Amino acid sequence: MTDATKATDEMMHGMLRAQVRMMDAVLKQNIEALEFLRQRFEKDRAMIAQLAEAKDSAAAGSVLTDFWQKAFSDYSAEAGRLGALMNSTVEQMQKGLTEEARAMMGGADK
Repeated sequence: MTDATKATDEMMHGMLRAQVRMMDAVLKQNIEALEFLRQRFEKDRAMIAQLAEAKDSAAAGSVLTDFWQKAFSDYSAEAGRLGALMNSTVEQMQKGLTEEARAMMGGADK
């Protein structure tokens, strides 16, 4: 293998590693968001079932109050998790872009 071919291979491999790192970070963020939504939808379904079983308007009001308090808490906690995950995603993308730029200039990290 010639030096030029080896340099080209290293550049392409460096670019691929960078893109994989970035894509992995984005997919982790999407998985977290989708898992949260799945759980919230299950809680929504449970609330509807509880509303259907409420004996009177006071009981229905209690179900709704409890539901919205827990929903607010869940969304607040998820915002914190997603914020931290977004920071991590940005860091991974910065590393990936730096690695990709380095690879394009012929000096890929191993």
